[in-house]
Amino acid sequence: MGIAAFCAAGITAKAQQVPAMCRNTEMMQAVYQAHPEADQQVSEKQSAAMNMLARSLSKSTAVDTYRVALVFHVYGTTQGGQTVNNTVIQAAVAKLNEDFHGLNNDYNTVHTLFLPKRSPKNIKFYLAKKDPMGNNTTGITYHPVTAGFGNGSGYDTQIQADAWDNKKYINIYVMNDLYNDGITYNSGVAWYPNTWMTNNNLARIVYNGAYLATNTDPEFASVLTHEFGHFFNLIHTFEGGCTMPNDEVTDTPPCTTAQGCHTTTTINAPLNCNSILLNAENYMDYNSGCYKMFTQGQAARMDTALYFPSRVTLWQDTTNIITGIDTPVNTSVAGVETGNSFQLYPNPTTGVLQVRYEPAGEATVQVTNTVGQVVFTGELKQAHTSIDLSGEAKGIYFVTINEAGRKRTQRVMLY
Repeated sequence: MGIAAFCAAGITAKAQQVPAMCRNTEMMQAVYQAHPEADQQVSEKQSAAMNMLARSLSKSTAVDTYRVALVFHVYGTTQGGQTVNNTVIQAAVAKLNEDFHGLNNDYNTVHTLFLPKRSPKNIKFYLAKKDPMGNNTTGITYHPVTAGFGNGSGYDTQIQADAWDNKKYINIYVMNDLYNDGITYNSGVAWYPNTWMTNNNLARIVYNGAYLATNTDPEFASVLTHEFGHFFNLIHTFEGGCTMPNDEVTDTPPCTTAQGCHTTTTINAPLNCNSILLNAENYMDYNSGCYKMFTQGQAARMDTALYFPSRVTLWQDTTNIITGIDTPVNTSVAGVETGNSFQLYPNPTTGVLQVRYEPAGEATVQVTNTVGQVVFTGELKQAHTSIDLSGEAKGIYFVTINEAGRKRTQRVMLY
């Protein structure tokens, strides 16, 4: 599946409104026409990322929490008759974190068949505290009213002018008219991971401020969670209808769009065209009246997406420091001290890694893979040392400096 602008445009919060059709095909074609390599590129990267995860991730090395910085660009403080201000956006981020971590009030009311299939996702979202220039920020910027950033092309220059570095921040553009067509009740649109978009500061979520947090009902507010699911490579549960594997996740029964919610926690309805009970309460369906959960398969798919080249830089310790959201968080390794007492860059790296450390005496540096095999060892005699990992398999490695029996370890990503 290539990059796409899958969206919740087919959802409406007000029964009297007729929602516009979701323009995913149109958005996809715009990207493909401009960049015909995009579809193949994403498929290749997805395959490589999945293979890498199979080799690299285990319970002992997996990241406890992926910490990611957000910036909201707001185009007009009144949207759909609702006020969009710092308080509303802060509430939207809080709601996003509740949904991803399974802390929503209705998480335990999921249909009994899907209770064991539920899974939180360990991504923590923060409003950025530092802007790209290193200045303090609320993570929220305000601009004059504009429209159209939900389109797949034609607005790139405007988007890029306001974008913060896509490799460090998730950019959310909040506007009332997503497609500049006069329709002001499309809720949101997001694109799958794509390196070209990230490199060109076009990776984004575009969202209608009328449906943020307290500007709408609590269930519909989770449409933002739906869009973030797309940003981390989740497909609609109904994509492709009843043919498996329609959304490329095995524990989400295929369905058609918005077949309704479960009326009780045990009812055998709604059913798909194969008479299989639907996961109607899934964030990636269109049943916005009963959004409650991601599945384990979806959480695993997001894990994979977090290691795509277009997403992997967002949650690195060095990025967290630059965006101001956190001090370094390092994976614990038995028998060593962890910390940020030496510098590694670039991280992630495509091969050559630079180590900065001022040794007080004799010191060594060692690189191991996730199964403990040593792939590099050497002496540290100066403050700046280069390590070439270009011949190693892509994945996670641990760099350990040993000085007088004191060990310090940091994680590095090779892609």
